[in-house]
Amino acid sequence: MIVVAIIAIFMAITLPNYFKAGKNSSKNICINNLKQIDGAIEQWVLDKNMSTGIVPSATQEEEIYAYIKGDMPVCPSKGEYTIVGIGCKPQVVCSKEEDVGHKLFYGY
Repeated sequence: MIVVAIIAIFMAITLPNYFKAGKNSSKNICINNLKQIDGAIEQWVLDKNMSTGIVPSATQEEEIYAYIKGDMPVCPSKGEYTIVGIGCKPQVVCSKEEDVGHKLFYGY
């Protein structure tokens, strides 16, 4: 009976932390994906000598994603990445930014 009680207390302590770690991991992966896409946008802008303030077309978005090695990044929480504009802060957003905090932060 004491062993069962100790196991129950241990589970009550560890399980919430386990689930919180999973959410934080998903959030961090998404933020790193946003940084990677943001870097690809910056490189594309420099290579194509594009001006700020434009929203890239579907063809241009394909060109941007070609700057990312490997496959196009995917949000672990099933969010969708959208390029909102060149030179905006942020340039790319995740559809899950309001729900679970998948958002790029800038130092200002």
